[in-house]
Amino acid sequence: MREDSGFRFELKQQIQKIPFINEPYTKWKWRERKVSYGKENPDKIFFIIRRASCKVGLFSHVMTNMGLVDYAVRKGYIPVIDMQNTGNTYLEPAQVGKINAWEFYFKQPMGYGLMDIANSKNIILSDGMITRKNDYPDIHLVDEREKLLRWREVFRNYFAIEDSLLAEFQIERKKLFENKRVLGVLARGTDYVNLRPHNHPVQPTAMQVAEKVRKVMDKYSCTYIFLATEDKAIYDVMKTQFGDKLLTVETTRYITSGKENINDMHSDRNEDKYLKGKEYLVSVWLLSKCNCLVAGNVGGTHGALLMSPGYEYSYIFDLGLYP
Repeated sequence: MREDSGFRFELKQQIQKIPFINEPYTKWKWRERKVSYGKENPDKIFFIIRRASCKVGLFSHVMTNMGLVDYAVRKGYIPVIDMQNTGNTYLEPAQVGKINAWEFYFKQPMGYGLMDIANSKNIILSDGMITRKNDYPDIHLVDEREKLLRWREVFRNYFAIEDSLLAEFQIERKKLFENKRVLGVLARGTDYVNLRPHNHPVQPTAMQVAEKVRKVMDKYSCTYIFLATEDKAIYDVMKTQFGDKLLTVETTRYITSGKENINDMHSDRNEDKYLKGKEYLVSVWLLSKCNCLVAGNVGGTHGALLMSPGYEYSYIFDLGLYP
């Protein structure tokens, strides 16, 4: 039996290397479809929001989930976010299929989790692929105010941070920000700059960010900056430039060669994947509480814009797209 299982696994791996076979199979596997798990809740239709296995950051999940939550609500369905049944950046291998990583960080949009609907009659599994037909917040949040206001309302209505985390975040905010005017800064690291992901916004260098930060601090009387980054090289540059004016949360920062995605980098601490997500979320949440914002156009920036009631001033670098 073990030999048969091993053969099937090897066969699957080989098939995945053949694009004209793997691509249609993947689309078929992740297609939207109706299922029934029992007879409960016959008066309700649940819409399980899925995403094919991928190594992306928390706010990439937030963005695509927002689009599908909005779609489900408009159709009269009850959305339920599933980050349990496929691998993702925030689950350890042994947790896949057992724990919903979404609920580490956020409440379910309408209070129903996967266990609550396990025996329900009417269930729709969402398409797990991200395609052009999906309407969700994207890089244009930064320059289309109507789009930002629309999605900010969706976030406010359906995306609440988990209670115990929010309590911790509020303590951190008081410790770092009380009686201070703070400029929030988000800079994506050398992984993004060197990997140059196709059709994604070009990111500024640390020195470009520092130059802009000085101007904004002077003009808007911000006496401190709060820096959100996992990249040690960027942290070191900003620390050298701003010294004691630099505020940060305690987090693991990584030295990258620029050839690996920072989402793939881990430390040997217990619960590292969960903690990476938590540290990322608190950083973005704190960015949303700053007076002003200077940032590259990346997922964390979109998250800060969505969670913020509005900044006195924000500057998002517009340097074009990587080819």
